[in-house]
Amino acid sequence: MRLLRSCLLALMVLPLAAGAQALYKWVGKDGKVHYSDQPPPQEVRKVEQPRLRGGSIDTSGLPYETQQAAKNFPVTLYTSAECQESCERARAFLRRRGVPFGESVLSTEEQFDAHKRLFGAENVFLPAISVGRQRQQGFEEGAWNGLLDAAGYARAAPSAAR
Repeated sequence: MRLLRSCLLALMVLPLAAGAQALYKWVGKDGKVHYSDQPPPQEVRKVEQPRLRGGSIDTSGLPYETQQAAKNFPVTLYTSAECQESCERARAFLRRRGVPFGESVLSTEEQFDAHKRLFGAENVFLPAISVGRQRQQGFEEGAWNGLLDAAGYARAAPSAAR
């Protein structure tokens, strides 16, 4: 019975966690622009939702564990046109691990500002990654491995997906 309750609670919480991935932008009473992954105060009338994420990712041909990790902890790689060598290393790293990911290419000042707010940083260091709600700027294989391991992604791609 306890296991059943835990499973039901987890199923109820998952949609809430998935909904928290949105990014909100609004202007406060003080005239300052605010970005947050939490909805703005109720008195705010005009709210924008800048899009930093790509489209959906097809995981149907992947192992069940990878499908579950992708569903519960989607991965987004943040890059830009100027980030070539290190961004390509990051892409290759994710492919070697067999991690399905979306890529968000930052190109406008608004996108860079939204990225800073989302990552809680004063500067943008690319490539960057989000795994569910966990985020890491700059490609550092050990840190990225830690995020992906914690989310349940396999250490290596299945031989058929390589």
